[in-house]
Amino acid sequence: MEALPDMKNNIKNIAIIGLGLIGGSLAKALKEKNYYITGITRSEETIKLALNEKAIDKGFTVLDSASLNDVDLIVLAVPLLLIKQYIKKIAEIVKHEIILTDVGSTKSDICKIANDVLPANIIFIGGHPMAGTENAGFKSSTDNLFKDAAWVLTPFGKENNEALNKLKDLIKQIGAIPVTVSPEKHDLAVALISHIPLLISSALCSLVKDHQDKELNTLSLLLASSGFRDISRIAGGNPELSRDLITSNLNNIEKLIPLYTSTLNGLLTMGKSSSQDLIKILKETSDWRNDIYNPEGKNKNLLIKN
Repeated sequence: MEALPDMKNNIKNIAIIGLGLIGGSLAKALKEKNYYITGITRSEETIKLALNEKAIDKGFTVLDSASLNDVDLIVLAVPLLLIKQYIKKIAEIVKHEIILTDVGSTKSDICKIANDVLPANIIFIGGHPMAGTENAGFKSSTDNLFKDAAWVLTPFGKENNEALNKLKDLIKQIGAIPVTVSPEKHDLAVALISHIPLLISSALCSLVKDHQDKELNTLSLLLASSGFRDISRIAGGNPELSRDLITSNLNNIEKLIPLYTSTLNGLLTMGKSSSQDLIKILKETSDWRNDIYNPEGKNKNLLIKN
């Protein structure tokens, strides 16, 4: 077994591959903390914009050994379905000791590939910042996107506690809250609180949009207010990203959908047979939901953890 690298030096130089909403926001947040940032993206226009906004110190449109020279940490902020491809590329070109992480929204497959193909000089720790907006691209990025947001870390295989602690410290510096779990547990959790809500939101929008009664459709849109606005918000996100979220975690979604539909049918049955039982359940869920968030909409459980 190859010896793991000794990560003695502090992280100073960081390469961010992909300068969209997440990568661009991370670059801006890290620049606020005086890190030296290399931005790597295929778009020359984005590189120019990031340099003009002083979000990066230098930029490249090609990923090669020159663009990663003297880098202590690489962050993969590319589209989810491309992450494994980039991991394989980095395995071929990086020869010095380095930490590698990503921001992909599912983790099991990514962590397995990293564990299989990366040499001992590259320590991979999966990552997923629980932050974002409906908007995409560098122009939508902001230096405070990650403030008070969970940032999941999923060590797997070649563990290195020193590297993990360095990532935790970095995450805390930009205002996020590190949460360490296994890749499998992460994927099940995001299916429950992120990917199924996406499907529900999209299905509801499709139901209203495609209803055969056009008069009812028109009336529904006229009456749509805060309730429909809030539940349909997720469906208004980037379609390609939404597709990637769903297709990358189908196994866990398929496990949970029957439980959701069973719960929904249970509420309907209760409404027909026992209004008092329905009130009891609705009160329990109302109290439970309102206990999660403070008046500013922040997750109280996460703030307590921090």
